[in-house]
Amino acid sequence: MIDPQPLPSTVVSSSRGAWAPSHHLLTPANRFPARLPQLADTAVVKLVTPRNGRARFGQYLLLLERDGAGTTRPLPTGLEQFLYVLEGDVRVTIDGTGRALTAGAFAYLPDDAALELTAAGGPAQVLWLKRRYEPVPDVARPGVVLGHRDERPSGRTSVPGLTRKELLDPSDAGFDFNMSLMRFAPGTIFRVDEVHDEEHGLYVTEGLGIQVLDGRFHEVAKGDFAYIAPYCPQYFYAVGWEPTEYLLYKDVHRDGFDA
Repeated sequence: MIDPQPLPSTVVSSSRGAWAPSHHLLTPANRFPARLPQLADTAVVKLVTPRNGRARFGQYLLLLERDGAGTTRPLPTGLEQFLYVLEGDVRVTIDGTGRALTAGAFAYLPDDAALELTAAGGPAQVLWLKRRYEPVPDVARPGVVLGHRDERPSGRTSVPGLTRKELLDPSDAGFDFNMSLMRFAPGTIFRVDEVHDEEHGLYVTEGLGIQVLDGRFHEVAKGDFAYIAPYCPQYFYAVGWEPTEYLLYKDVHRDGFDA
């Protein structure tokens, strides 16, 4: 069992939100929508950005509030991007080519691809991730990837009751991050005190769980987001009567020297 005494943390009101130097938890009750110039008619929840002092990526919840809401001009290039549609339908235009994405669809864009997106048919919610790509000599950069969660197989893991869907090819060293859907049967315990160099962005898409971070127990539920810094001790277990799932960002294939 982890010693529950290490770094101080602050619980945000009664909403379950929390902050500590090694992690933070945002819930629907304490997240604050903002605006970005390229997304002027879209509420943007900044789940994490490099302003937190540790993160090397940005992750956002885009609340497209009506049909046609979205980018007012293409999002700037220079950063690789990943989209995951949580609710509703959206239309993305990548380098001038349009594509419809339904709930559960995703898109990866390299850092030279121009992106526009709009809600198609009503309100929509989209997770948007961006980061500065870390090239490796003689390793090919990945191109645009489009897909849907239903097209990806569920792989078994060494933890009974836990399955994993990889949305990006984890064997391709061209990618400097993975996006994985981690699905837990009720009562499943991911009981390994993980301590590793990779950072995480964790968005709960379904169910309930207990996320243990730096020895502190956090109740998490659908719509919650946790940022987990490198070397933060962590484990997770699912509670409730239904499966629990989260979408997990993890930086891979790099060690930070070229960031």
